[in-house]
Amino acid sequence: MYEIMTEFIQPADIGQVHCIKGFEEIQRRFPVYLSDESKLSGAHADYLFFPADEAELAAVLVEMKRLKAPVTFSAARTGISGGCVPPRGAVVSLERFDRILSLRHEPSAGEWRILAQCNVLLRDLNRQAMDKHFPELERRHSSADAAALAAYREDTRTYFYPPDPTEMSASIGGTVATNASGARTYRYGPTRNWVRRIRVMLASGEVLDIPRGRYFASPTGDVTVQDAGKNQIVLRIPDYPAPRTKSTSGLYAAPNMDLIDLFIGSEGILGVVTTVEVALLEKHDKLSVVQFLQSDTQALDFVEALRKDARVRPDFIEFYGPGALDLLRKRQADDPKAVGMPPLPGPGTTAVFFEVSFDPDAEDPGVGVLETIAARCGASSEDSWAGYEMRELDRFKHFRHVLPETVNGIIAQRKRHIPELHKLGTDLAVPDDRLRDMWAVYRDTLDGDGLEWVAFGHIGNNHLHVNILPRDLHELEKGIAAYDRLAAQAVAFGGVVSAEHGIGKIKSRLLSLMYSDAQINQMRSVKAALDPGMMINPGDVLAE
Repeated sequence: MYEIMTEFIQPADIGQVHCIKGFEEIQRRFPVYLSDESKLSGAHADYLFFPADEAELAAVLVEMKRLKAPVTFSAARTGISGGCVPPRGAVVSLERFDRILSLRHEPSAGEWRILAQCNVLLRDLNRQAMDKHFPELERRHSSADAAALAAYREDTRTYFYPPDPTEMSASIGGTVATNASGARTYRYGPTRNWVRRIRVMLASGEVLDIPRGRYFASPTGDVTVQDAGKNQIVLRIPDYPAPRTKSTSGLYAAPNMDLIDLFIGSEGILGVVTTVEVALLEKHDKLSVVQFLQSDTQALDFVEALRKDARVRPDFIEFYGPGALDLLRKRQADDPKAVGMPPLPGPGTTAVFFEVSFDPDAEDPGVGVLETIAARCGASSEDSWAGYEMRELDRFKHFRHVLPETVNGIIAQRKRHIPELHKLGTDLAVPDDRLRDMWAVYRDTLDGDGLEWVAFGHIGNNHLHVNILPRDLHELEKGIAAYDRLAAQAVAFGGVVSAEHGIGKIKSRLLSLMYSDAQINQMRSVKAALDPGMMINPGDVLAE
């Protein structure tokens, strides 16, 4: 279908919506709503709203439209691109949209699905799915909920929500808005692959209810939206080609695309996601392995071997460069318990961390295949850590997270002396055939500039997080210039300027590396059609 109708939501009385007025009052009592994990400065807001439901949210949007005040949406505030930092106008916190609404089995797809409000946190959704304990549904005493819960508990398998954006305190709505991904994207894909339905409130206060598989762009790229006043809004889907790697860089576009995908990853510039239905997947036992190698070249050989061997299907493939392991080795020397692992090998080594399905009771659990791959790359299973019991898997998870914590600690210490300092973390990704080229660019550029840097992250998707750690303002300036050169080179290789963190406000200047002015104007046209006053999430993605 090429046409969809909005649903009119009767706005509540704006006087009923909990609101804090005045920038000084917000700054004094609720400063956290003026920031996110990006630490972007320059926030300002005259209103802070806490709507409790769609009727109250609609009331806020109608009132802000009347006042000609822009609106910035905020939820868990875990983003690192400045998306929910308000430049002016109003902040609308969605934290009260925090309920799981239903659980159901979809026979046509053979999958369990959870319907949740946008501020349900990933850790809570996953915990309830795996524990098969849903307090909100149990409290309602609904016969439909009781039947679904009984059937879910009778199913002896364990289920989980596959997207793994590292920060499990992120909200489900925020991850949909940014099409968040992470380590497990290598096998399971980004958030988009697991979203089955969304409700999106437009700037008008009207709602689009969009199930996957019902509304598509026409062969000419058009979708018609009919609002409550019977007015027709024609959306022209941009016609630029999709990147050849995972991406959260601008609006998603594809021929004959499903309308739901236009909003997933749109960073809230087209409308705010209020409700999400996601699919669950059966959980299997896993073997976590950290394979140490003698050089970055050996590590790249090992990664390519893992990706090419059909007998191995890793959930993720993560990388630790020499500088990254050096940092961890120093921290381990200062505090042996900090890393939570045996002593790290000597200088110059790299590591590849991956996870595969594993049955310890199987006649052939597949360990021999991994040993063969390691040997082909000049390594040995003796130079690795492996574990499959839950306690061991938790240790490996901690090891995965301790490096960015260490980097942030170093920057925090330096900021005490130079408050303007901050780290520079890349979010670039390139196609498979350019991984080695991009690694050489990282190394030659940053070493050539004499900068301190570490590289780690999602090498399975050719998506490394290179963190530049400036020691003074001169190095910060050099690092920013280096970042721009790295981004330009990634795009030249067919890659993207943001693979998983989104553009937000911080990276809007980089969008022009990927898209022409005409293509960016295509994005603006879609926004203007749904948000004629350009009122919601100002400055995000599309620079003002």
